[in-house]
Amino acid sequence: MKSSSSSSRFNTQIGIDRKRHSEMDMTRRETRNHNDDDASNSKTIKTDDVRFWSYLNHDMLLLVMMKLGVIDFVAFSGVCKSWRSVALSNRKSFMASKPPMLTRISGELNKDKKFRLEDHEGRKFKTINPHSVDWYYKGLTSCYLILFRFNTKEYWLVNPITRHELIFPPIPWETDYGSRSVLVFSPSISKMVFVVLAQKQIWFSIADEGTWNHVSSFDLKFCRDLHVFKGKIYTVDTNNFNLCEFRLNPEPKVTLLETKNLPEDPRILLPQLVSCGENLYVMGSSVYAEKFNVFKLDFGEMEWVHFEDTRDECGFFLSEENYSAAVKPELWADPWSHYVAYDIDNGGEHEKILFSAIRGWYFPHECENVNLIEES
Repeated sequence: MKSSSSSSRFNTQIGIDRKRHSEMDMTRRETRNHNDDDASNSKTIKTDDVRFWSYLNHDMLLLVMMKLGVIDFVAFSGVCKSWRSVALSNRKSFMASKPPMLTRISGELNKDKKFRLEDHEGRKFKTINPHSVDWYYKGLTSCYLILFRFNTKEYWLVNPITRHELIFPPIPWETDYGSRSVLVFSPSISKMVFVVLAQKQIWFSIADEGTWNHVSSFDLKFCRDLHVFKGKIYTVDTNNFNLCEFRLNPEPKVTLLETKNLPEDPRILLPQLVSCGENLYVMGSSVYAEKFNVFKLDFGEMEWVHFEDTRDECGFFLSEENYSAAVKPELWADPWSHYVAYDIDNGGEHEKILFSAIRGWYFPHECENVNLIEES
C-alpha cells in the first residue's frame, strides 16, 4: 500500500509537470507569434536586429553623449552611423564644454609620430599619425598639431581628433627653430590662412594656393609669439613689451601699438600672449621659472597692469611645449580640478591658479573654433 500510494503521488506529480510544461510551451509560442506580428507591423523595432542600439532616440543619445569625456566621445562617434551623426552635429558644443587634457607627441624622426591624450580621470587615447616619418613637432594651434619637415621645408597641420589636415608649401626663408605660428580663418576668402613669425618678419600662406607672402614692415627682431585675440593677430616685443597688430585685409599690414607702465624688471621669462574672455595677458612660458608674473593689458590706457586676482577669472595652463592658455574657471574648477594646481602669489590679496606640465596641454574647447579674424 505504501508503494502504491507513492507511485500514485509520483504519477500525479508527472501529470502536473507535463501540464506546466505544456502551458509554458504554449506561452512561448504565443509570445513568439506576438513578436512576429509586432515585427511585421513595425519597420523600426526588430528583436533579432544586432543594430538595435542605433534606434535609440537622438535626444536621449545627446544627453548621454554630453556626459562623456573626449576619449569616450571618440569611441561613441564610431559605434554606428546614427551615433556618428549625433556626434558630428553636436561636436562643437561638446568640445566647448570639456576641460584641458594632457598630451604628448612621441616618436623618433624615422618613425611615425604617436599622439597621446590623457584626461583628468587618467583615461588615455592613443593614435599614430600615418606618414609622419621625418616630420618634427613644432606646436599646437586651434587643436591642430603643427609638424615641419626639414628636408622639404613644408608645414603639415593635422587635427588628431577630426583627422582634418592641411599641407602648406615649402617655406622661402631659412629654417628658424624659434618661429611661431597660428592658424586663422579669413571670412572674406572663406579659407584657412597659416601665419608664421620667422626671420624678423610675418609670413602667411592661404590654404590650397601653394604660395607664401610676407609683410613688409619694421624689424620684428625682438618679437615673440603670435596670438589671436578678438579677431586680431598680435605679437609682443620682448625688448619693451609693445604690441604689434597684424591684419590680412584689406591689405596685409603690421601696426605698432606702444604700451606703457611695465616694470623695468618684470621677470617674464620667454613672454607669451594668452587671453580669456575680454582680457589679453602677457606671461612667462617657462615651467622652470622661479617666479610667475602675469600682466593684463588695459586697452583704454594701453598700459600693462600687474594682474593680482585671477582665481575667479581664469586659470593659467603652462607647458614646456610653449603652447599655454588662460582658461575660464568652469572648465577646470570642481569637479574638473583633478590636475595638480599651484597657488602662486602675484603680489596681491589673491593668488593665481597655475596648472603646470612638463608635457603639453590640449584644449578641446578650441577644437571647433579655428581663430576667426576680423576684417574691415
